[in-house]
Formats: sequence, C-alpha cells, structure tokens
Amino acid sequence: MPEVAINIGDKKFTVTCQPGEESALENAASLLNDEASYLVGEVGQLTEQKLLLMSGLMLADKMSSQSEKLMSCETALEDALTKIKELEENKNSPQTQSLDSNLLKQLENITEKAERIAVKISS
Repeated sequence: MPEVAINIGDKKFTVTCQPGEESALENAASLLNDEASYLVGEVGQLTEQKLLLMSGLMLADKMSSQSEKLMSCETALEDALTKIKELEENKNSPQTQSLDSNLLKQLENITEKAERIAVKISS
C-alpha cells in the first residue's frame, strides 16, 4: 500500500492508502491542515489530539452546511422541473407566456446558486 506524507498543523504524519487514492488523501489532508492552521493562529498551540479533533469538527460543520445548501438547491430544482412539466402540458394556455418569463428567471437564479455551490464544494 502506498504511504503518503502529510502535514497537519505543523505535525508530520505518514498515512497509508489504497493505490490510486494518494491525490484524494493529499487533498483531504490539505483541507484538514487549513483548519488546523486556522485554529493554531486563533487559539495557539493545542495538543495533537485536540487539534485534530477540533479541525475535524470544523470540517464536518462546513460539510453539513454545504449538504444543507445542496439539498435546498435540489429541492428548488425539482420544483422548477415540476413547473416546466406543468407548462409543457399547458402550452396553449394564455397564462403560459407570463409563466415562461417567471420560470426562466427562477431557473437562472437556481442555476447561478447551484454553480456557486459547486465551485465551493470543488475547492
């Protein structure tokens, strides 16, 4: 199994992983190190155990927040798709033109929000 050297809060660790997972491990370690560095800067030196615990909790909190935002976007997208389906079924209705305009605006807003969340999640 490959071994990867990582640095978390100025402490060096060697971690094993499955072949091909080295890059993902290094990315995860970088996120954890960012949180640890923030903690050390704000609080000062912590024990290794407390530093890793607090860094992990901070990452879990961020992940939870992003998951909630993603679920909200998914719900909004489902609602928009339902409205599109309804519009397609009622194409000949006189109300369709005004609904089309409102729906397009809503879809643009949803798309922009989804793109912002995707950028945050991927970085």
